[in-house]
Amino acid sequence: MTGFGRYNSGRLRGLRMLMSIRFWLFFLLALFCIPIQAAQVYIIRIRSEIGNGLRVYIKHGIEAAEEGNSDAIIFDIDTPGGAVNAAKDIIDDIHQTNIPTIAYVNNEAISAGAMISLACDQIVMRGGGTIGDSAPVSLQGQEAGEKIVSYVRGKIEATAERQGRNPDIAKAMVDKKLWLVKLKNGNIVAFRSDEYEKRREADEIEEVIASGGESEAELLTLTTEGAIKYQLAEAVAESLEALLDMYLIVEVNGTRQAMTREKFESMDKDLPFVALKNANQNAVELTLADRMVIFLTSPIIAGLLLSLGTAGLFIEIRSPGFGVPGLLGLLCLSLFFGGHLLSHVDAEYALLAFVFGVCLLLLEAFVIPGFGIAGILGLGCILFSIFFIFSQAYETQQAITTLSVSVLLTVGLCIIAAYFLPKTRTWNNFVLQAEMVSAQGFHSAPREDFQHYIGQLGIALTTLRPSGTIRIGEDRLDAISIGNFVDPESTVKVVQVEGANVYVEEVLV
Repeated sequence: MTGFGRYNSGRLRGLRMLMSIRFWLFFLLALFCIPIQAAQVYIIRIRSEIGNGLRVYIKHGIEAAEEGNSDAIIFDIDTPGGAVNAAKDIIDDIHQTNIPTIAYVNNEAISAGAMISLACDQIVMRGGGTIGDSAPVSLQGQEAGEKIVSYVRGKIEATAERQGRNPDIAKAMVDKKLWLVKLKNGNIVAFRSDEYEKRREADEIEEVIASGGESEAELLTLTTEGAIKYQLAEAVAESLEALLDMYLIVEVNGTRQAMTREKFESMDKDLPFVALKNANQNAVELTLADRMVIFLTSPIIAGLLLSLGTAGLFIEIRSPGFGVPGLLGLLCLSLFFGGHLLSHVDAEYALLAFVFGVCLLLLEAFVIPGFGIAGILGLGCILFSIFFIFSQAYETQQAITTLSVSVLLTVGLCIIAAYFLPKTRTWNNFVLQAEMVSAQGFHSAPREDFQHYIGQLGIALTTLRPSGTIRIGEDRLDAISIGNFVDPESTVKVVQVEGANVYVEEVLV
């Protein structure tokens, strides 16, 4: 019995151990079979000319990625460039986020597009893509002055250095006077012409990447092959899916970094990572409001709205009552100011200055006789508000060009309106066109009939604001007050007569 009991006891312990092993086996299987949550990636597409409207869309996209705890932000770039100041703001927004950023040059990243690409942590290019040619130019394609070139060169150089890229390559994209060369020691550097000649004579140059100087100068534009060769871009991918397959988000010293699998596998460290393969792609779509802001803040449309708005108000002032031209003018100006306000341009004070200027002009036109301080201040406020918005939204040269074209267009529209408007049927329906000629019995009062009123006293029959009716003796006259408004029953004195215009001033009794 004793041996049999020991046998049963050993068998029982074996069963218990087997059950324990099975339990832990099923537990581990269940644990490892739990599906791992896929990575989150936000995709911001840059497909149009870069301006303040697009900057708002990109800023909203970055904010959405931060709220959605995105693992990475991919900028899908295919743009010919745009406004440098808008690109500068976009670069600042990219630098402020803690989310790893990847620029995917889906065809071309030219001018401001190249600057935005350089601001990202990684640059991936599609085969046959191009990047570079970031020199600032005017709307007519003319080269910017040295002062502007120097500013953009410094900005793109600092952007490249921040991301650990060669700043000389970036500078050669902006300043065509620079020679970009590869030395025999392997370094890629940019030289002015005099330094280039010294290095060439010393036989230190292995390859000329971009010619500089004055005569045959060219801005640096790299193909996909060149960007990889000179280590400006990190990888080549023919699609977004291919890009996601090759990238990981690796935590290095508490900071998340985008890294290719190849680079990660070459590291000896055992670091935590998240693979972007099969990641959830959250495309940041352009809303209707975003599209409207981008459209309204483009230089051409902004200038056109300004011209049409000003011309509409001019036609309205020349027309009796208030009608379609005034409404269209106000609508165009509202779209002009509203679009820039929505694009986060600091235009609040400019809008107030514009409204104040219009009020002063209306006051000058309908209340205060002549054209004086109110009219000058009104024009000054309007010009200040318009120039302020353009200076905030566009580069100085671009702002001056757009404003100049807008002013010329406005003057042309006003001249056309002044010439053709009186000949239209609509105008004739509102304005009396009958001529009062002497042959039909019409006669104007001779000037001497009014000259003898100078110095005489009279009584205001109506409020002179500034024009109204007065009585001198038994005569009722239309008169214009000089200075303050005059209340009814006030004593007035005729001080000046110009033709049929009688000017009076109040006499304090």
